[in-house]
Amino acid sequence: NNYIDGRIVPPASNQYLDVVNPATSAPIGKVALSTTADVDAAVSAAHAAFPSWKSKTTKSRAAHMLKFHALVRTHAAELARLIVLENGKNFAEALADVAKGNETVEYACTLPQLSRGNIDVVSGGGITCRDRRDPLGVVASIAPFNFPFMVPHWTLPIALVAGNTIVLKPSEKVPLTMYRVVEMLEEAGFPKGVVNLVNGTREAVEGLIDHPLVRAVTFVGSSPVAEIVSRRCRELNKRCTALGGAKNVSSVRNCNSYFILWERYVRPNTSCLLEERRGCFEDFQ
Repeated sequence: NNYIDGRIVPPASNQYLDVVNPATSAPIGKVALSTTADVDAAVSAAHAAFPSWKSKTTKSRAAHMLKFHALVRTHAAELARLIVLENGKNFAEALADVAKGNETVEYACTLPQLSRGNIDVVSGGGITCRDRRDPLGVVASIAPFNFPFMVPHWTLPIALVAGNTIVLKPSEKVPLTMYRVVEMLEEAGFPKGVVNLVNGTREAVEGLIDHPLVRAVTFVGSSPVAEIVSRRCRELNKRCTALGGAKNVSSVRNCNSYFILWERYVRPNTSCLLEERRGCFEDFQ
């Protein structure tokens, strides 16, 4: 189900999609197919929570994030098992997914020191410039299937400590990990409405992008969809980070090496850092 304003909420459509274990093709759960009505409820809750949340000091917001960081470390194995179950990574890869995401949580905890702003003298006439960082409001984070924990945390911890509220939309293929995460965020003391989660597919994504109260959108996925998201946000004059895939080339001396087997078969086509093209070292001479 969805998590809106601190409550577990079924979708307005009452429709669900099977969540499947990719290793066995067996159903392991169901995920809500949210409509624009669900999106509106989540965004409205985030918008209502924003004035109170932004009025807190950066230090007090970071204190909640520090508690969340500790919870992630305590429950890292549990989160990794969820990733294995719904994504298909092996356990070591899943633990790395959690660890890399928690590194960004650590970074967010330092924002009280990093986000102070500056005052600079820019001319001899006594003119000064001041820069400061103000929260925008509601931020939407649309995440892919390949890193269920790490990628959503490219947005979530920094946006929250900076004073924004957030609506998460994890991939419908891997909803279990982030569902557990919002439970942990609640345990860490984040107030109701500051963090919300809506599940679903295209309707939920388009609803978030188009919603007038959403001030910024982050997206990670395929390059064609990233281009669509970026263009749609620009047309609405919204801040947007839309990240797509990559076209990496690997050059190796032995094309039958273990490295090639790892890249091609252990985690094929699930990371933007993996190779799209391969060449033997001799081919480049």
